[in-house]
Amino acid sequence: MTQISQMYEKEKIEYGNQKVREVARAMLDEGIDIVKVMKITGLTEDELLRLRDTAVTV
Repeated sequence: MTQISQMYEKEKIEYGNQKVREVARAMLDEGIDIVKVMKITGLTEDELLRLRDTAVTV
């Protein structure tokens, strides 16, 4: 695998991880139980608590 393709692959993974965090944040904002969000997203409780407690900056 070339260095460029490795960089591209890393960017795709980072993008996917960001989207998972965005969906998890939206689920938490809607009041969905944290255990359900953990099961659906694969994120840990600590990750979800940090997401929930982080203010959204636009």
